[in-house]
Amino acid sequence: MAGYSTLTAREIREANPNLLGVKLGRFCLDRGIPVADAAEYLHVSRVTVYAWFRGKADVSGHHRDAVSELLKKLA
Repeated sequence: MAGYSTLTAREIREANPNLLGVKLGRFCLDRGIPVADAAEYLHVSRVTVYAWFRGKADVSGHHRDAVSELLKKLA
């Protein structure tokens, strides 16, 4: 689980799968991609990425495009 706690993994799995950040979270969780790597690539904090992954915050602005592109690249 690439350092994901059991609680975090459960929150990602239970979050709304239609949200872009949750899609990214599930992708990273399933493939063992650390939150720190996603945060560094997207130039945001790990706290922001965790919020996206758990569906607690929306991915917005230019980050929305960056996350969409990242998912396309990794798919």
